[in-house]
Amino acid sequence: MAKPRSDQKREEIFQAGLKLFAQNGYSKTTIKEIAKEAGVSFGTVFTYFETKENLFRACVIEPLAYFKEHMLEVYEGLDNLTLPKLKELIGNHVDLFLEMEQELRIIQYVIGQPHRFSEIEELDQFADAFFLFIQDIVKIGMKKGFLPESDPQEVGYGYLAYLSGIRLIFTDHANVQLTNAFKNQALRLFGIGK
Repeated sequence: MAKPRSDQKREEIFQAGLKLFAQNGYSKTTIKEIAKEAGVSFGTVFTYFETKENLFRACVIEPLAYFKEHMLEVYEGLDNLTLPKLKELIGNHVDLFLEMEQELRIIQYVIGQPHRFSEIEELDQFADAFFLFIQDIVKIGMKKGFLPESDPQEVGYGYLAYLSGIRLIFTDHANVQLTNAFKNQALRLFGIGK
């Protein structure tokens, strides 16, 4: 089903903001450039986002909601977690982080300037929730015997840093061989091989 026109326009503006903020940062991106990139008038941008700051905030916060939805879906099935399901989950995480280059570049931009952006609080909350999510997975895996004994907190921190890093370091779209190497390395963070 097609999106209603107003939702489609908002999405076009959002995607234009995401692209330009990721490329140029907050200060060097103008509403005029965003409007041009989105193919809308200058005033139309303000129909959907009151200010440039509101659009930037949306570009930081809305992708986190997508990640949170994913975590909630997985949490519901954690009691049935198996090694094959964990491998699939890790593969999905690597694929997702590789796809979300612009979102991660904006997040990195905000993290690099915590004194300037209030969004850092939401990022901290997300990171804390993600760490707990991974710690729970590690604890369940150890309890069920398919993960070796390890420090769940260390795995959580290392895993999020790894996922963020692979997308920020490799600026081209990863080929299948490289993507598989990333997935294999991510498995090793949990203490398991292929």
